[in-house]
Amino acid sequence: MDSPDQDFYKEYRPLHVPHKYDAAASLQDNVVYALAQLEYATAPQVAQKLWQHDPQTNLATHQKNAEEVLTYLFDKGLIKGDDEIERQYDLSKILVQNSGKADPLY
Repeated sequence: MDSPDQDFYKEYRPLHVPHKYDAAASLQDNVVYALAQLEYATAPQVAQKLWQHDPQTNLATHQKNAEEVLTYLFDKGLIKGDDEIERQYDLSKILVQNSGKADPLY
């Protein structure tokens, strides 16, 4: 029996970032892979990266797919983006390691 927590986890589980491009993978996986490679990118930049891996597909198709997937993930809160007209997305990865020290409470 599924609990409400399990339903929530299924819907909002952490985003999986593939370690390589795979033509047989889902569109979302490949868009996330391309964004991870670019770190910060707009949908057209992600589309260009996808096109580098899959030049048989029209660049306009990659653009449409990237916009749809990135907007969906952003709206769900699984990736971040700025508030510019042409939004630049990122995966919100922690790039600087925590020092492991805490400030005194008083």
